Amino acid sequence: NLQKERERIVQLLSINASNVQLLKKYRAEIGTMRDIMKGYIVQIDSLNTLNQQLMAENIGFKQQITEVQNTNVELTKAKEELTSKVTVASVIQAKDINAVTLNKKRKETTRIANIDKLRICFTLRENPLATAGEKEVFMRIIRPDSLVITTSPDNLFDFNGDKLVYSASRLVDYMNQDIEMCIFLDNTGDFIEGTYSVELYLENNIIGRTSFAMSKR
Repeated sequence: NLQKERERIVQLLSINASNVQLLKKYRAEIGTMRDIMKGYIVQIDSLNTLNQQLMAENIGFKQQITEVQNTNVELTKAKEELTSKVTVASVIQAKDINAVTLNKKRKETTRIANIDKLRICFTLRENPLATAGEKEVFMRIIRPDSLVITTSPDNLFDFNGDKLVYSASRLVDYMNQDIEMCIFLDNTGDFIEGTYSVELYLENNIIGRTSFAMSKR
């Protein structure tokens, strides 16, 4: 190897020979070894140059990988934002919500003693981005003391991972067009005087709110 060749040159140079022929032989051998060493030096220079090129290419590859990763992050973020916008846009909303308390003759009244039913009418809005098909709308009637009126303790529905009590519900065949509907709730004897809140839910979203009042006289 290179180190051994160097050691041999040093050894040859240190020889003090009186024989001219022997000296010529040694000098020729030294010249040959020097040529060999020059070849080694050229190879080392070539390897150093190649190593520098590979390092530069490696840095370039790393930069490209970083750029691709950054682009991927940006695309993922843009996709999530777009998905979120589409999700929000596809929510079916309720409009023209009207809460009315009725007596047994289906006449409007706000007097608790005369109330037989509660009628909540509204329109599910047209939405071409929503999925058509059978939908179930859940209604919550919340008393002035924050109690939700219900006809059964089993009246529960899922909302963002929680179980919420509902007062009544209704199925509807939604075809991406405006559709009018009403939900009724019988007087269960739980009505008290004051202002009530009405909340309408559909597919894990609150789609509308309104309020109404009842009185003792």
